[in-house]
Amino acid sequence: MSRSEAGQAVEPNAYKLWIHCNRCYAQFTDKQHTFFLLACHHVFCERCVKVSAGRTPSDAPVFECPTCRRSVRGRQLINSMPNHFKQLFHPEPFTVGNDFAVTFQRCNHRHFDKYKERKEMEMEKLCKDIEVAKSVCQKRFLEAQMLRVERKKLMQRSRYIKAEEINRKAEMHRMTQTIRNRSLTSQNSSSAQSSVRGRSRGRGGTTHSSLSRRRSRDSRESDRSSSAKRNQITSFIHPPNHSFDL
Repeated sequence: MSRSEAGQAVEPNAYKLWIHCNRCYAQFTDKQHTFFLLACHHVFCERCVKVSAGRTPSDAPVFECPTCRRSVRGRQLINSMPNHFKQLFHPEPFTVGNDFAVTFQRCNHRHFDKYKERKEMEMEKLCKDIEVAKSVCQKRFLEAQMLRVERKKLMQRSRYIKAEEINRKAEMHRMTQTIRNRSLTSQNSSSAQSSVRGRSRGRGGTTHSSLSRRRSRDSRESDRSSSAKRNQITSFIHPPNHSFDL
């Protein structure tokens, strides 16, 4: 396709971009809705305009204009519409010699340009809001990652503390068991020693009593022998005449 053919293919839709619904801003080139030109020179799509009185004898329906709030006649934007209406949408209104067509197109151009400016401002604001939301989301994501790391550290710390507590309790239990075993061992040894001492004391008591009896017997015998010797040595023999020999 040559450049001239491409220009001819694009041109029929290019000059129709300004034709739009004066209420919802739907474009005529989208070919999605039926458009109407009202007698008050406002253009609306079939969704934004309502038929108020049906069809008139001149085969032109009567509509309620959303802008003027009046009941006016209107015609559908088609190729078979009358020529004096069709001139309003001419691609080069300056060549037609109809000043009203130029004014009509200028008003619609300004109206649609204001709509595009508002949409561009809304898009810029939306882009800024998206950037702010992205930055906030990134910040929240980093904070969430940090919180996950901190939570993991806290969980590890809690597990370590629980393990330390379990080990400490086990160590305390072992220590108490050791102390208890030692006390039981000491009690058993002391009882064994006391029993041995009791037995040794019993045996020692019998031996001491026998020794004491033997000693007392020996002492009595020694006393008897000594008394006998004294009697032999120092005893006086009293004769009947109460005299004694030296």
